[in-house]
Amino acid sequence: MSKFQTSINIRLMILGGMILAFLIPLLMISSLIEERSISRNAAADEMGDKWGKSQIIAGPILQIPYNMRIPKSGSANSKDKWDYVTEYAYILPEDIYYDANLKTELRKRSIYETPLYAGQIKISGKFRAIDTSDFPSETTYIYFEDAKVFLSLSDMQGLGGEMKFNWGGKNKNLLPGTRASYFPNGLHALVSLNTDSGETNFNLVFDLKGSSSLYFSPIGKNSKFTMTADWKDPSFAGNILPKERSITEEGFSAVWESSYFARSYPQHIMNMDESMSQLIFSSSSGVDLVLAVDYYHKIQRATKYGLLILVTSFAIFFLMEIFGGVILHPIQYLLIGSAMILFYILNLSLSEHIGFLPAYTVASLAVTGLIGYYAASVLKNQKKGMMTSIYYLILYTFLYIILASEEQALLLGSCALFAALAAIMHFTRKIDWYQFGKETQ
Repeated sequence: MSKFQTSINIRLMILGGMILAFLIPLLMISSLIEERSISRNAAADEMGDKWGKSQIIAGPILQIPYNMRIPKSGSANSKDKWDYVTEYAYILPEDIYYDANLKTELRKRSIYETPLYAGQIKISGKFRAIDTSDFPSETTYIYFEDAKVFLSLSDMQGLGGEMKFNWGGKNKNLLPGTRASYFPNGLHALVSLNTDSGETNFNLVFDLKGSSSLYFSPIGKNSKFTMTADWKDPSFAGNILPKERSITEEGFSAVWESSYFARSYPQHIMNMDESMSQLIFSSSSGVDLVLAVDYYHKIQRATKYGLLILVTSFAIFFLMEIFGGVILHPIQYLLIGSAMILFYILNLSLSEHIGFLPAYTVASLAVTGLIGYYAASVLKNQKKGMMTSIYYLILYTFLYIILASEEQALLLGSCALFAALAAIMHFTRKIDWYQFGKETQ
């Protein structure tokens, strides 16, 4: 007999090297999955460019220009010399109520699907009376007559249909653009104010299209927004979670409530800058319309178990060698490992066409049948071939359970590893490894 056949140490070293070598195709498959995921996201972005992207709605916000004086440079102690600059005050509403009623659909771009939505948005609320004391002490003039109200949107492409805006009981025309720094996209309307203006109620109704997600910024002193949609797999996200929610097979409904104590910006902003506008956007909450099964995420997670599956599989065949008296060649281990690697490629390619669960079923049955058929031949025992097939059926079934139970994956995986190690220790407890492979004298 050759030294490979009689030396258990050499054989284990070769098997260990083969397992490490299989890390290369596993990493390549992981890179392929990432590439396909990027292609899917690019297709979703392309569809969003034509339909409407993810939307964040902030507003309406009242903007009032004002003049203020500042000491001239080099004359800080001379009160009779001033520079005059124009600033803009951003006044947020006391109460605001958003209501969104969405209709959703899945559309395909090439082989990729993207959730799109369209619906009517209603925004109502009130601004409290504006007082000169709200402005800085160095204010010299307030341009109430040049005040305007604007609504910030992430993507103007999603606007369509009739838009109605009522300000203080009067209908106002909405114009494109916000004409406000740090809020690049949206609508605005000119509103004339004066010091005698009291509380002002407003109502805004418009149609909106978008893709993947819809968020609202809680800019009111008291903010409330409700959303209903016929999408059964929502992911509530953002700064706060819904106070109430209901998810059924027909869709979902949710209600958010927030006060200005739950955010990091004031009701009156006298000096708007990039960081302040980002605080407004980052305080938003809403919903992501997620696909029921993100097969790229699941397959990526499955590849992380690839090395462990190879180790346990090679251990099973090595135990069959010990108890069966048949010694496998490294090439035979190589072919078995290649079949297990091929499982991930089959699962990925089929998932893009028939969905994750059917693809996983077909790929696992194909690989199980192939390895079982091959094992029956190389082990020269039909019974061991059947046992191998049963082992792989159990293995891939358990892997699917782990992928489906992401929160319990660590617990399930650690228990399974302990059970596998305990079984190996039990069945090999009487083997004399020093005598293993030596010829009987």
